[in-house]
Amino acid sequence: MATTSEGLPPASNDDRPPSTVIVDAVSERADTAVTELPPLYDVVDPDALDALFAGSETFGVVTFEYAGYDVTVRADGVVDVSEIE
Repeated sequence: MATTSEGLPPASNDDRPPSTVIVDAVSERADTAVTELPPLYDVVDPDALDALFAGSETFGVVTFEYAGYDVTVRADGVVDVSEIE
């Protein structure tokens, strides 16, 4: 469904749900293990987020803070993770 926006285009062949992409991207950016991050469900309902962006006819953007990062999920499949300044 998604990729991080570190210069990568949306990956239409990426079947991972946004919640998985978010945790993986934050883990990579923070240079820490996924298991060391706080649960994503502390800030957003992962099932609801995945369901919201599951359809190809989805429009919109969701932005929230997670583990010291601003996370933006767009309907076009891009997940942007940037450090909070």
